[in-house]
Amino acid sequence: MNLTQVITILSITAAVFTVMGIGGTARYLNWISREVDAGLLKLGIRVLMPCFIFVKVVGNPAFDEAANVYLPPVWGFIAVALGCFVAYSWARGTGSRLGFDHPDKVHSFAVCIGIFNYGFIPIPLIQEIFGERALGVLFLHNVGVELGIWTIGVSLASGGLTKGWWKNVLNPPSLTIMLSLFINEMGLADQVPEFVTQITGILASAAIPMMMLLIGATFYDQIFHADVQDDNSSAWPTYISAVMLRLLLLPILFLLAALCLPISLELKQVAAIQAAMPAAVFPIVLTKHYGGDPRTALRVVMASTVVGFVTIPIWISTGIAWLGLESTVLHQTTQEVTVAPQLEPLEQAIHVAGISVRTNNRKEMNLETGQIPKLYQKYETDNIDSLIVDPIEPKQRIAVYADYESDQSSEFTMLLGRKISSEAEIPDQLDKVRIHKGNYLHFVGEGEMPQAVIETWKEIWSFFEEDTTYTRTFEADFEIYDEASPKRVDIFIAVE
Repeated sequence: MNLTQVITILSITAAVFTVMGIGGTARYLNWISREVDAGLLKLGIRVLMPCFIFVKVVGNPAFDEAANVYLPPVWGFIAVALGCFVAYSWARGTGSRLGFDHPDKVHSFAVCIGIFNYGFIPIPLIQEIFGERALGVLFLHNVGVELGIWTIGVSLASGGLTKGWWKNVLNPPSLTIMLSLFINEMGLADQVPEFVTQITGILASAAIPMMMLLIGATFYDQIFHADVQDDNSSAWPTYISAVMLRLLLLPILFLLAALCLPISLELKQVAAIQAAMPAAVFPIVLTKHYGGDPRTALRVVMASTVVGFVTIPIWISTGIAWLGLESTVLHQTTQEVTVAPQLEPLEQAIHVAGISVRTNNRKEMNLETGQIPKLYQKYETDNIDSLIVDPIEPKQRIAVYADYESDQSSEFTMLLGRKISSEAEIPDQLDKVRIHKGNYLHFVGEGEMPQAVIETWKEIWSFFEEDTTYTRTFEADFEIYDEASPKRVDIFIAVE
């Protein structure tokens, strides 16, 4: 992790807690009265959040990968189960020495440690740090968390599963996820009427701010107006236990699992955020309703949330570094471009199939005349990938610059596509280009796209103006974009 990324994470985390603080202040000033809580919560859960999920899941390319459909719910369920098991074992093992002298306290402690904040804190964090693909996967992950809450959580709090527990899992957000995945699977994402997209988009924009304000108001109530009976026992053993397990041991276990298990990039991104989360507020309600010990629940939530303000950015930064996600972080305040060219021989020619356009750099400097952005848009709109049968390196996309008239200021052909074998047949609507074997200087750019590509090309032009060791051949240059590193571009320049 570099300093820029750490500052970015600190800034986003502070923004999330600030909005919650505004919600708490609004409660104190009675701008958000307790009488409106139920109505706002229903509006958020039944209308706003389903719209938000619909907007983020329908058409999300992350779900083109089957593993991103079935693994995230499993991960979410296991995360709850593991957290509850660790906390239950700790409370049972320490017993009265740390104040867990009654089964209700043991069970409530286990429930609150196991159920982490999986919704309105991680949603804005993931959206701002990793983007839309990871956010869509988070929603699938949360289905598993919900299942864990209403099975393991309720069983611990009440002594067994309650009748009709499955109805709580099939809530409006979960049903919206199922509908959205069905639309994706049937290839209907582009067929959603525009007015539906507009309406859901407007409502979705209100979901997270409103729910975060409401959480802030609720947390204010839990701190200053909690309806729980206190006793003479010290709260510090519970505070310390909560911090040690929820904010120290479990993050290590979750990150190690994400590091060692073969999961997708997006699920790793979710794991990096999920591991840092404090206990959720909802278990306080759960323990009250099912006869647990809400006092213990309140202590766990208070300790993990207050300390979490400090540990969340630390664990997110650590998770990003451990899992090798640095290049996938969005919104970096400075553009990172690494130009350390290395001479690499290409031993065999590369064949690429795709769609192409004739342009020049002067046109591309103008948004109105630039052809390359339109080419990328056409590539996605027309689903060109589906026309390229059996591509080599299917996780990589290649942009080739060929047929230069003379030099970098002249006309050239830009082809966007994927590697294919030399014998492969292509449809009539596709073009094909051959990248000749020879010597290439390899440049690497990292950062937010497409700015990283633009800045890297500027550095390349400057490099050849200042360095006379290598001479460009202007036969064919190419860029490689790998799905595993969405914030990295590898550019190869043909040289003599």
